[in-house]
Amino acid sequence: MTVATRKFNPGFLTEDELVASFCVRIHEFESIVETLRGCTGNSNQHQIVIGPRGSGKTTLLLRVAAKIGRDTDLSSRLLPVRFAEECYEVSTAGEFWLECLSQISNQAPSEEYSPDLPRTLAEFRTIQDDRTLADRCLGALLDYADHQGKRLVLLVENLNMMFRDMADPDAGWRLRHTLQTESRIVLLASATSRFEEIDSPDSALYELLRVHTLAPLATDECVVLWEAESGESPSRDEVRPLEILTGGSPRLLTIVARMGAGRSLGDLLDHLLDLIDDHTEYFKSHIEALPAQERRVYLALAELWEPATTKEVAGRARLDTNKCSAQLKRLSDRGAVRVVGGSARRKQFYLTERLFNIYYLLRRRRGPDRPVRALLRFMSSYYSGFELAETTLEFVKTTTKPRREVNPLRAAAMEQLPGVALADVEGTGYRWDRPREALVALDEAMRRFENSNLSEADDFVLATFTKRGLLLWKLGHEDAARAAFSDALKRLVGEQADGTADWRARLRLLRGHLELDCQEYGSAREIASELLAHDRESAPDYRCLAFLLRARSALLDAPRSAESDLAAALDMLPALDSLPSETFGALAEATVELGAARILELIDGSASAELLLPLTTALELELGRAPRVAREVEEVAKDIRLSLAKTRRERDAIDGENPRPEREESP
Repeated sequence: MTVATRKFNPGFLTEDELVASFCVRIHEFESIVETLRGCTGNSNQHQIVIGPRGSGKTTLLLRVAAKIGRDTDLSSRLLPVRFAEECYEVSTAGEFWLECLSQISNQAPSEEYSPDLPRTLAEFRTIQDDRTLADRCLGALLDYADHQGKRLVLLVENLNMMFRDMADPDAGWRLRHTLQTESRIVLLASATSRFEEIDSPDSALYELLRVHTLAPLATDECVVLWEAESGESPSRDEVRPLEILTGGSPRLLTIVARMGAGRSLGDLLDHLLDLIDDHTEYFKSHIEALPAQERRVYLALAELWEPATTKEVAGRARLDTNKCSAQLKRLSDRGAVRVVGGSARRKQFYLTERLFNIYYLLRRRRGPDRPVRALLRFMSSYYSGFELAETTLEFVKTTTKPRREVNPLRAAAMEQLPGVALADVEGTGYRWDRPREALVALDEAMRRFENSNLSEADDFVLATFTKRGLLLWKLGHEDAARAAFSDALKRLVGEQADGTADWRARLRLLRGHLELDCQEYGSAREIASELLAHDRESAPDYRCLAFLLRARSALLDAPRSAESDLAAALDMLPALDSLPSETFGALAEATVELGAARILELIDGSASAELLLPLTTALELELGRAPRVAREVEEVAKDIRLSLAKTRRERDAIDGENPRPEREESP
């Protein structure tokens, strides 16, 4: 079902709903309120909130209005007057004050002040001279303020667009005069971008307004908003990719949180097109609201995806450069387009609402656009953060699901097991937080079925050995963990049943990663080679992981063979259903050992170049280059560089504890 656009407009919330849902922009809110508290003298500090569409300007202003009404001190001195979000009829100073009086008429109970206010407004609308109109309307407003005994706080949205459409060149100066001399009027405005009237020393509003700029939400703020909208408590790593895709926009993050509640990160990104389709009305309304010429330029920039110059946009839009420049200026004024990078004479532009760009590219070709699909696939794996142990537990859970016909010997083995870990043994709820108690349950399960007639390759048996090995590894008992994995592998000798190849491959990989963790690099390489030599029927995922394992274990003492294994894994990646998370660890370690230039060369020469664009972007940045890519790609690359720095620190720590073995001689 399509979600109506109005559901994302805070103006349709009740005051209680607005207050209850307000959870970000707290600093800006408190700063605005504190400034309003200081409006007690002969002059006022006027304020403006600047941020692009969807950044939370309307919500913030409405929350301030609610605070005024609920705060005893503020409500005794101030009265909010909210303008319409779009004031198309305001083009002069007189019309500005007429609109203000009109909003008071709409918002104040008629019996409270003047039952004849509608008639007064009708009379004022017949006044042709703008100065007379301004004087009459302003006089009525000040009378109303005196009657209430309060200062009027004018909540005016999109002030930049209002000034852009002003027909009277003196309107700004006339408004400035009133705001500077009349203490009964306080202006709290918003704008989608900075504009000449506040930036130019020769303009009317220069240095009149205190500016609050709404930056994109930081990761921690995204976590708070996600939790408020979805009812879930995600980690920073889980929210980070969604922060990137939405550009930190509160409105877009709210949409994704509502449609992604209950989904894993991988599932959310994998089905992003389907989820966006459910909200087509919102995204379509965004583009349909633009005039035809602006829409053409806007969509051309969306097609380019990455920051682009006016000339590049004009070429894609098939427009004259000067005309394109004018439309980009109007789009910037709307806050729909932002300037990033480039130079003063060759500015680069990109779309402010990043999720719309993704939406457009996915819809434009009636299917996933290749670069976007590659990015989503990369992010799904990179930010999921699963290690081989976690993915193995998911594999165990899947392969040990209860069957219709329960093996009676298995049921007997499970009788009277310690209840705390019963779910662990059955593969439905592994407990990392209480490993010792879970280990007791697993040991008891093994004792009960050790001499039974259960099949040597029974999933339940294999799962028990595997979980026991993982627990022992977690508890630091590496030798016992090796034995558990080896015992499970012995049970698979000669077995050809369905699924046994996957079990063999995964157990060998676990054993190999255990050796790698213990810095037994030769043993890890041997195990990986054994998998590649004997488990040829294994799924490509496992063979790719084996190449990566062998490469990682060779980096310290045999880098030449590591390069060949990395190249083999890179050529396999595009054919896999998903990117193994171990890919990034292996390539990070390889970058530290072999250098960013060499790894970049390997990736660019492989079939995975497009798939690993965020990684190659990070490597180029490491080399001091400045690649021009989509902002989403650039943000992921920043995170990858942090991971590379962490890998370097970890490698330095290992080198400090254990001197490196002598490397093989290069030919």
